[in-house]
Amino acid sequence: MQEDKRIRRTKKLLRQALASLMQEKEFQNITVTDVVRRADINRGTFYAYYRDVFDLREKVENEIVDVLRDLISHALPGPDATTIRPLIEQSVAYLEENHDLTYALMSDRSMGSFEQKLMNLMEECSCLLRPPREPEDYFSIWFAAAGCIGVMKKWMTREKPAGRDAVIRRMDDMLCSILHMA
Repeated sequence: MQEDKRIRRTKKLLRQALASLMQEKEFQNITVTDVVRRADINRGTFYAYYRDVFDLREKVENEIVDVLRDLISHALPGPDATTIRPLIEQSVAYLEENHDLTYALMSDRSMGSFEQKLMNLMEECSCLLRPPREPEDYFSIWFAAAGCIGVMKKWMTREKPAGRDAVIRRMDDMLCSILHMA
């Protein structure tokens, strides 16, 4: 069921407020009051959608992962593919569109749940692309997932030393090599 336009707008304001606050202070120090003041909404409106800031964060993380999962499921290549570039391009584009929020979530050292959710998603995706043949194959999958998340995190946080296409090409090369697609 499609959410009302006002509800989507309110949730967007809350997500933006959370991202902004997470760039200023540690997550555990952010209060509901901080979020509603920054979003310029009523406290009661916040509680209509979320129990507390932890619930807000959890739902935001899950929403991002769900969107990425949906993007990936529609971009999965066929069994004979030698590239996953379209999948990577769509994922990178989504992360860029939501840069402030994804950066804040990836940069927060206090919880780490977002990176773990991304790791789980990448493991899930990798297994769909090339099911592991032996238990040791999971080491390669975990290594690739951690590497991709690390690359994206660094790329999103620095003056971009490499262009978007270069990053996508290198990630495609590395992942295809690790997943034995080439």
